[in-house]
Amino acid sequence: MAKELTNSQRDELIEQYVELVVDNMDTKDLARYAIDGITEYIEKLSDIELKEEVGNYDEELYDELVDNVTQQYPKQDVKQSLNQMETFIPGFHD
Repeated sequence: MAKELTNSQRDELIEQYVELVVDNMDTKDLARYAIDGITEYIEKLSDIELKEEVGNYDEELYDELVDNVTQQYPKQDVKQSLNQMETFIPGFHD
């Protein structure tokens, strides 16, 4: 039978558990967790809030990102072009 915990004991148990979980995560896991959390937060913002949030990071970034996502070239074409460019950069893959 599980012991009943006080609120303080429960909080301490949670803190210790979370620290153990995080200590056992590698950098890739931590980055993925951060990306997922930030994405979830950002997706809930209105367009105005999104623009403000991005602007708080960098004043010019929102306009740059809008330009990036509204280009006439599909994403696959951009990736393909970048891959082709890599072959022309001596020592790129070294």
